[in-house]
Amino acid sequence: MVNTRVLTSLVLVPLLFVVVWLLPPVYFAGLAIIAAAIGQYELYAMARGRGITPLMILGIVLGALIVLTVYRPIPPYRGGPFFWITLCVLAVITARLFSRRPVEGALEDITVTMFGIVYVALLFAFQVAILAGSSGKRWLMFLYLVIWASDIGAYYVGTAFGKRRLYERISPKKSIEGLIGGTLASIIIAVLCKIWLVPALGWVEASVLGAVLALVGTVGDLAESLIKRSTGVKDSGTIIPGHGGILDRMDSMLFAAPVLFFYMRMR
Repeated sequence: MVNTRVLTSLVLVPLLFVVVWLLPPVYFAGLAIIAAAIGQYELYAMARGRGITPLMILGIVLGALIVLTVYRPIPPYRGGPFFWITLCVLAVITARLFSRRPVEGALEDITVTMFGIVYVALLFAFQVAILAGSSGKRWLMFLYLVIWASDIGAYYVGTAFGKRRLYERISPKKSIEGLIGGTLASIIIAVLCKIWLVPALGWVEASVLGAVLALVGTVGDLAESLIKRSTGVKDSGTIIPGHGGILDRMDSMLFAAPVLFFYMRMR
């Protein structure tokens, strides 16, 4: 399994670097739309396993619009995200209202459909927003490198030294030692990125930001584990060998990207 994970990473990391660093932003926006759609499909499929029937196609289409409007605002411009979120709520409720499905389960169908749009598509869109900002390529690579360092550090330190469970009820394999190892790895990579990618960051600022993103990413990982445990599945999908589904690979990023985006806006 470890070899499969490593081989997959050796393919995906250079590919993502090319898309983010070398190609125009439209390619990354397209990749984000596809990834968000797959992630929503995974989430909706997990829900269907519990007898909930989300409006899958509508949810995925609306999610794609959310990501697209972050890359390039589409009319009405003045409405911004509020317009699109409102449209999603009204469209999902209306579609379920006039569907031929039984009245029973309507609340669950609507809730899960909206949750897929917000949790997957909206949070995915923050990566597109980071790329569109000032020095966006550098900041997005900073985000990926820090989160990858956290994942790798937590995995290997936890495997070698993990004894005390971090949150056994949700994720039995995660350990406090792994969390410490992942956080330290993120801090080291954040400091190196300060030298190579974002020299405007101070040394302390880079260290604190690396630690915060690692901790937030861990919460995102646990949040996805909560969803999987509640639906009785081990992985969200099988599209990425050795990693599972899109949500399994991007769960930390879904929480870390908004934090970095708003930090960039405030600094």
